[in-house]
Amino acid sequence: MNVPNLFKYATSELSQDAIICYLLEWAKEEHKENDVQLHILATNFLDSLFEKFKDIHKPEKYKKIEIKKQYKHIDILCIVNDKFVIVIEDKTNTKNHSDQLRRYVSEVQEEFSDANIIPIYFKTGDQSNYDDICEKGYALYLRDDILKVLETYNGENDIIIEYTKHLQMIDKSIKSYQTLPIDKWHYNSWKGFFIKLQKRLGDGNWDYVSNPNGGFLGFWWNWKHNNEFHIYLQIDHCMRKITVKLHTKTGKKIEKSIVNKWKKLIQYNKDGIIINKPRVVRTGKSVTIGIVENEFRVTNADGIIDMDKTLDFIHHVEEIKNQKFEEYKKFQAS
Repeated sequence: MNVPNLFKYATSELSQDAIICYLLEWAKEEHKENDVQLHILATNFLDSLFEKFKDIHKPEKYKKIEIKKQYKHIDILCIVNDKFVIVIEDKTNTKNHSDQLRRYVSEVQEEFSDANIIPIYFKTGDQSNYDDICEKGYALYLRDDILKVLETYNGENDIIIEYTKHLQMIDKSIKSYQTLPIDKWHYNSWKGFFIKLQKRLGDGNWDYVSNPNGGFLGFWWNWKHNNEFHIYLQIDHCMRKITVKLHTKTGKKIEKSIVNKWKKLIQYNKDGIIINKPRVVRTGKSVTIGIVENEFRVTNADGIIDMDKTLDFIHHVEEIKNQKFEEYKKFQAS
């Protein structure tokens, strides 16, 4: 049955802050008799935060839980048994910015010098790269992590049930690339595909790019470099093709002579792969010099993507582009 869900509208990080605090509040021993199932869920949630830090032994009992919201600009601060301080940076679809994460931990360490600090990056949306967050000492607590906890709940609390369904709907939408024919893909299907592609390639980044035409979700990988430019591959979810791109290393426009050389060099028509130069090539800091004309997403008889065969095709394109780059270097050296 398709019924309204509160979290279709309560999408802000403040709403999610409230859910996290709500769960932490129910972990308090004094609330156990009020709702046993919700208390069990809440303690399981608190357990799962501690489990992100293998070198910290969680307490046998949560005797005291103090919750502070927006404390010194930290989304949520949870002090457990006066010995553990959990710092939660809560994100839905936004990303961390500036040096806020490092600053939060530093301030907490200064104030609670005798406590174990547990920094958590709680994210229910998706982002391409978490390296910067991990470097700052934060443990990633992602949508899969909270769903594993929520899906153990056997109670009847409407807030928890609706929040769980909300996250499940997001997850289903992101993973829809696995079950939808490629001509039915929507924005989240492409996002899920890019997440999977990044894992399978062990390379690349993806993100939304705004532009005057309405923007697109892009994936970039297979970067090579010389003294003049970077060359890489890109997928634009609106264009639905692989393109070969040059990007300046100097901050100035790429020289026209370089672009002209690549317009001739990049063309390819062999082994079922066709790469053409664009009809119009405009010089700038970033230039498209080749378009793979083929549909790169290989499908089965039902139009569902076959990831293994798609990866084979992509690797073939990588080989061609890398070979062309080596030819260019030889031409420059001659």
